[in-house]
Formats: sequence, C-alpha cells, structure tokens
Amino acid sequence: MKKNKTAKVALSFLGLLFSCNMAAGQTANDVIAVKFPETKGELAINSSTVYKPALKNQYRALYAKMSTGLSEIEKFENGGAEAEVLEVFDIKTLRDMQKAGSLVDLKTSVLSEQHKIATLMREEKYGADSANCMRQLSMFQQYTKQKNYDDAYPSWSLLINEFPKCSQTIYQHGATIAKYKIQQAVKEKDVKKRELWIDTLMMVYDLRIKYFAATSKNYGEAYLLGRKGVDLLKYRKNPIEEPYNILIKAIDLGGNNSEIAVIQTAMQSVSAMFDESKIDAAVVVDKYLQFSDILNAKKTAFSDAVEKATDAKVKEEAEKNLADTKQVQAAVDQMFSTSKAAECTSLNKAFEARFNANPSDVELAEKIVKIFDAKGCTDLQLYENATAKLIENKPSELSCYNFAKMLEKKGKDDDAIKYYEQAIGFSATDTMKAVYNYALARIYKGKNQVSTARTYARKAIEQKSNFGLPYILIAVMYGQNPVGEDHFEKSKTYWVVIDKLQKAKQVDPSVATEAQKLINQYAGSCPKKEEAFMHSITPGTSVSVGGWIGETTTARF
Repeated sequence: MKKNKTAKVALSFLGLLFSCNMAAGQTANDVIAVKFPETKGELAINSSTVYKPALKNQYRALYAKMSTGLSEIEKFENGGAEAEVLEVFDIKTLRDMQKAGSLVDLKTSVLSEQHKIATLMREEKYGADSANCMRQLSMFQQYTKQKNYDDAYPSWSLLINEFPKCSQTIYQHGATIAKYKIQQAVKEKDVKKRELWIDTLMMVYDLRIKYFAATSKNYGEAYLLGRKGVDLLKYRKNPIEEPYNILIKAIDLGGNNSEIAVIQTAMQSVSAMFDESKIDAAVVVDKYLQFSDILNAKKTAFSDAVEKATDAKVKEEAEKNLADTKQVQAAVDQMFSTSKAAECTSLNKAFEARFNANPSDVELAEKIVKIFDAKGCTDLQLYENATAKLIENKPSELSCYNFAKMLEKKGKDDDAIKYYEQAIGFSATDTMKAVYNYALARIYKGKNQVSTARTYARKAIEQKSNFGLPYILIAVMYGQNPVGEDHFEKSKTYWVVIDKLQKAKQVDPSVATEAQKLINQYAGSCPKKEEAFMHSITPGTSVSVGGWIGETTTARF
C-alpha cells in the first residue's frame, strides 16, 4: 500500500515537471500560431503574397488585435496586467514565457508580423492602422507648422514607411525636412550623413511621383521631376549625368508648362555636360533652341495676360512672371553664347533653317545678331540677313551698329557710314556716340578724306575724354600726310604727331603700348637740332604747322 502511494506521488511529480517543461519550451512562434491563427491561414504573409483589397478589413482587425496584444505584454512587464482579464494573451502564458526568457522574443515576433501587414497594406490610403495614421499625420502637421522639424521627423518617418498614400503633405513638408537635415549635416561637416539625406530627398520626390503625380492637377510628374533635378544639382553636382537626365526629362514632359527655374538649371547642366565631354556641340545647340522656344512661348502668354488683365493684382503677377521669364531668357542666352559649343559652324547650322522658315520673326533675328556678334560670326550670310531684317522691322542703336560693322568689314563703306550715323541718332550716351564717331573717322581715313576723318575723331574725343584711339588716328593721318614745301617743313609735322600720341598715352593707358611704338617710329622724322637752328628754331620755340593740319606745337630736340 505504501509502495503504491509512493509510485503515485512520483508519477504526479513527473506529470507536473513535464507540464512545466512544455510551457517553458513554448516558442514565440508557437504562441503566435495559437493566439493569432489568422497568420497561418488566409491572412498569411510571405515573400510572394499579393495584397487583396477585399481582405482589407480582416488585415486591419488582425493588426489591431496584435496592437492589443503588444499593449498587454507591456502592461505585464510593468506589473499592471495581473489583475486584468486579458483579451489576447493569458497571464499564465506571459508568466511562463517571462520565466523562460522568451517574452522579448514574443514581442519582437508580434511586431514583425505587424510590420508585414503594414508593408503589405502600404497601397491603402490609410494603411493597416487608420487611427494611428491620422494621429501621426496630425502630429506631423502640427510640428511642421511650427517649423519644428526635429520633432516632426519620427511621425514623418512612420508615415513615409507605413502610410505613403495618406497625404501629399508628407512629401511637401518631407522635402523641407530633408533639406533641413542636409543643412545640419553641412554644419556638422558630416559628409556621409549629408549624402544620405540627399538620397532621402530624392526618395521623397520619387515616392510623391509614384503615389500622387498621376492624379495631381498642378503637381504632376514633369513638375516634380523638375524640382527634383533642381535640388539634385544644388546639393550634388557630380556626377552631372543624373541631374541632367532628370531635368531634360522634366522639360520634355512639361513643355511650355516647365518652370523657368527648371529651364535655367537645365541649361547649366547642359553646359556642364559639354564641358565634361559628355555631349557634343550639336546637343547643346538643340537644347538651347528647345529651351528658347519654351521661354518665348511663356513670354507671349504672360504678355497676353498683362494686356488682358482687369484686376490689379492679376496684372501685377503677370508682369512679375514676364519680367522673371525675360531675366531667365537672358541668363540662358548668356550661358549659350559664352559656351565653346556655340561655334560659328554649329550656330549657322542650328539657326539657318529656323530663320529661313520664319523670316519675319524679329525676335529670332535679334537673337541671331546678338549671339553671332558675341561669337564673332559676323562673316556669315545669315548674320547679314538677320541684321538687315532686324533693322527693317526694329531699327535700334545696336542693330544699326552691328550692321554698320559688318558692312565696313565687307568693304561697303558708304552703306556702313549710313548705319553708323543712324546708330548715333539712336544712342542716348556720349560714350557710345564716341565709339560710332570713331568708326566713322576710321572709314573716312580709309577713303583718304582726312579732314572729314579728323572731324569725326575730334567729335569722339569731345564725347569721351579718355578715348585714346581717336588721338592715335589723327596722329597717324598727320604722319602719313605731312604739310610743307620741303623736307624741313614737313618734318615739323612730326612734333604734332608725337603730341597726339603722348596725349593718347596720357588719357588712355589701354593704348599706351601702341602709342609708344608709334612714337618710337616717328621720332626719327622730327627736325634735327642743327637744321632747326638754321631756321631760327631753338628748344621751346612755338612752331606752327599750317595747311590742312593747322596746329601749333613746341620745338624739342
């Protein structure tokens, strides 16, 4: 009897020990399989699972159930769950897992399952947990409104990862957060962190394009790509191919709706690509013409808006847009005209067909004249045609001056004189009038009309007192046409010649070298001391040079 009792006690102890071992041996996966059987059934998620919108409510219910379970674990860990009736877990299971040291594993496994659901449901506007989505969105908007980007970051990070379709706001302000973080990294001189945040900024644009571009009226793919390209070139200039490709695609998609800042930045990338031999001159010209067409279209639209505006604010905005567009157009023209890609052959090839197709396009003619003149391509027939068209339709100081220069270069002096005089008539500054009068003096000298040439040279000097070239021109004409009946009389002319050259050096240092070279050349032609003495001329004597020169000088030896 005693023996049987002992045996029963032993069996009971073994059963209890076995039961404890079973509890202690229960894994987190075992518990999840029991408490969340849905994860092994229709709601199971693996690498090949395709989200089914029809199961949305079931997934959200499962996610909420897991949130409740996580809350129960936290309460248990803090000693507050003992007296409560738990919905998901039971106290014994939690106690046993805590004793076995696997409670942390349970929490991690539940969080992992939740993450699977959140990832699978990213395509739903409010994700797997709509309440949390709205709560985080509200916090995010509150912090960003206060420009408190550090505190906004945790909510933003969660929203981007789990609720990417909830609102465009997370991308609008998300870009601002990323730029803020970039600046912080720059201040900290943390290059690695800076590069990571630049990548994040690019990701923000990519996600916004993915989730909102197709349905957005004003912020479609072209707009977002443009902003992305501008920011990328701002923060990371190398390698240049990436921002270049983004900007070109943005403009190809956006056409005349492209932002002017995007066009200007795109031209910068085009120039950089050419400088690095990544594209040839033909591509530069092609892109320049594409950008110019868009800017011209925008200018026309804004000009029309200014004319039609009846509201003062609307008109003011249109005027500002027009002014900004003109400013960008000038910058794009400048970048192109100073580029090595803008060689005469390439320019002629690019513009000739356009001009022939639009011979009445005065703005195109003006652009051709401006760029060709800047690049020294004035020998081309296209330059002459464009200039003639420009003067015919829109005569101006610049067009007349350019045309006169071209005609002078081709030996058409009489026509050149006509247009230099027209340029003087248009000019509002004495400085430019001096330039044109000097050009006229140069032409009349070439025609051997020296008195007339001197008249224009003197006008140039009156209009621009520090202009050395007219003095040199007069000096050379005197030297080539000395006055006198004999050798000695003619030699006195060279004192006047040197007077003019010294004056040129005095007023205009930029011509000093040329003037001194001529002084050295003419010095030997001046009267010799012995010969002058025979004519009663001594150092310091005032000497008159008559004839067409009619000037007075001082003898020196």
